[in-house]
Formats: sequence, structure tokens, C-alpha cells
Amino acid sequence: MSLTRDATLSWVVLRLSERECALPVSDVVEVLRMVALTPVPESPPWVVGLLNLRGRGVVVTDLKGRLGLAVQEPDLSSVIVVVRSGGREVGLIADEVIDVLDVPVDRIERPDALIAGSHLITSVAHLGDRTILAIDLPKLLGDDH
Repeated sequence: MSLTRDATLSWVVLRLSERECALPVSDVVEVLRMVALTPVPESPPWVVGLLNLRGRGVVVTDLKGRLGLAVQEPDLSSVIVVVRSGGREVGLIADEVIDVLDVPVDRIERPDALIAGSHLITSVAHLGDRTILAIDLPKLLGDDH
């Protein structure tokens, strides 16, 4: 799909500590308040637990931990962003959802060499004094192979 210069991409913007990260609106199923999660034995350190979502088990991941950021215990103000990728649903813990934006494609660029080492970031948007990192959801969830 080729985009014209005046096209936009719709992103859900999340706050992770002092950073702003984004996911495509089309991948977000719903946003939930933090709830009690069932621990999953022998899981990676960023897997917080299992959420019972209307009778379905959904694995919940600490997005900060998965991105290599300093992890803090989620509290009742944290949110779980349920996303769909590769035919499955996964919950991502974030501090909050702060925006839904239509970002002009001419404001989006590929990550430079310093960020490119993080294979989980697909692009960077500069909007005024904001810098928003777009997360590669399939790679984050291991669906890219």
C-alpha cells in the first residue's frame, strides 16, 4: 500500500513513564482498567499474568519491561490495552492512554541508526515538541516470522 504525502496514520498513544509510544488504532481491541491477574509460572519476566476477559484467557505483558525500560509495579491507575495481532489477543500494561491521533505521514520517519538497534520500534513521529515511538506489534509479540 502506498501512501500519498497528505495521508495520515491513526495511532493510539500510550504513556510509558515519560515516553510516548504508539500502536495502530486498527490493532487495539479495547482498553481496560487494571485488574487482578493470575501469575503464569516459568514465563518471561515481562509476562505479568493471565487476564480472564469474558471467559477467554489473555496473556498480559508489561510493555515497559518488554521494551527494556525501568519496570514499576502496575497500580490501579495503570491500563491494560488489549491488542490483536497474528490472530491472538494480548494485553499490554501502560501507564495510560493519552491520545488517539491521526499522524500525517510526512511527520513520520524511520528510526535512525541509534534507535534502529531496537527492532521493536518501526518509526518515529515528531509533532511539535512531542516525539512518539511507534511499536512494531508483530515483533513485540513474536508474530513476525
